[in-house]
Amino acid sequence: MLNVYTIKDRDKWNDIVKSFRNWDVYYLYEYAHSFMIHGDGEPLLIDYADEESHVCYVVMQSDIASSGKFENLLEKNTYFDWETPYGYGGPLSDSMVSEKSQNLFLAELSEYCKENGVVSQFVRFHPVLGNDKLVPKVIEPRYLRDTIYIDTSSEALIMQNMDTKNRNMVRKAVKNGVTIEERPVEDYKDFISMYEQTMLRDNADEYYMFDDEYFKSQSQLSEYASLFYAVRNGRRISGAIMYYNNRFMHYHLSGTFAEERSYSPGNLLLYEAACRASKMGISKFHLGGGIEPDDSLFSFKKKFNKNGRLPFVVGRTIFNENGYEDLMKLRKQADEKFDIHNNRMIQYRR
Repeated sequence: MLNVYTIKDRDKWNDIVKSFRNWDVYYLYEYAHSFMIHGDGEPLLIDYADEESHVCYVVMQSDIASSGKFENLLEKNTYFDWETPYGYGGPLSDSMVSEKSQNLFLAELSEYCKENGVVSQFVRFHPVLGNDKLVPKVIEPRYLRDTIYIDTSSEALIMQNMDTKNRNMVRKAVKNGVTIEERPVEDYKDFISMYEQTMLRDNADEYYMFDDEYFKSQSQLSEYASLFYAVRNGRRISGAIMYYNNRFMHYHLSGTFAEERSYSPGNLLLYEAACRASKMGISKFHLGGGIEPDDSLFSFKKKFNKNGRLPFVVGRTIFNENGYEDLMKLRKQADEKFDIHNNRMIQYRR
C-alpha cells in the first residue's frame, strides 16, 4: 500500500523514517522543511509497504509552471515534478526489495502521480547507503561522480588515511594557534558572513545563497546538527555545519574568510570534526564531492581519505510520458536552440 505524507504529518513522518535501521538526517521532516523555507517546493514522504517489503523516501514537489524555464508557457497547477531535497536521499529499506514488490510499488506510485499531475521525479541517491541498487525498476539509476568519506572507526585511522600534505596542513593550523570549537547550530550569526563571502568568491549559483530564515530553521535539527568553528586570536575564521546521527556524520555547508585561508583552518576543522565523530561512535563521516568530477573541491576532500571514494548515483522516473513530451515541445517552441536530446536526467529542466 502506498501512502504519501505531507507537512501536516510531522510526527508520523519521523516515526516512519526512524523505523528503518539505516535512517539518516536527510530523511527527517525537519530537514525537508528547511528546504521548503528555501523555496524548493512542498515536502512529501513517499511510503510503500506490502507483505514482503517496506520502502520510503523524501521528495520536494514543485509546480513546473513556476520554473523560470516555463514562464508564460504553462498554466499553474497543470504539471508537477518531484526532486529529492538538496544533499542525498533515495529509498530507505532494511532489506533488498523483491522484483514483485518493485513492480507493485511502481504501479501504485505511477497511478498516484498520474492522478495528481506529477510528470517525473529526479532522485539523488545516498552514497554511504549505496541505495541506488534497491529499486532499479522504480527509479532508473545513472552514475554521476564520486564522493569522499572519512573512516572514523578510530582516530588513528583518520590521520593514517590522510595524505602527507594534509597532515602537514593540520599541524600548520595548530602551530598558527588555530583551535576548534563545537557550538549549537543556533549559533549561526558569525557563520553567515564567512559562508556568504566564500560563495561569492567561488562564484556559486544563487541557489546556494541561503538566507537568515533558512539558517534559523536549522534549530529544528539541533539534536542532529552542530556548528564547528575554527578560531584564531579570539576570532572565528572558518565554520561548517555538520549533521549526524548514531551512524553517520555529514559535511553540510562551510565557509572561510579569504584572508585567513593561509592558516589552513578548514583542514583542522574537518580533522577535528572527524575525531569528534569517532568519539561519538560514528563510523563514517561523509564529505560529499565536488561540483564537477575531480574539481578543486573534490581534490580538497580527497586529501582526507585516499581510500574513501564512494559513487554518487542519480536517478529518474517518468510517470507521464505524454506530459513529459508536452513539456519538451514547449521548451523547443520557446527556444529553437533547446536540445531535446540533452543529457540531463529530467531533460525539460535543462
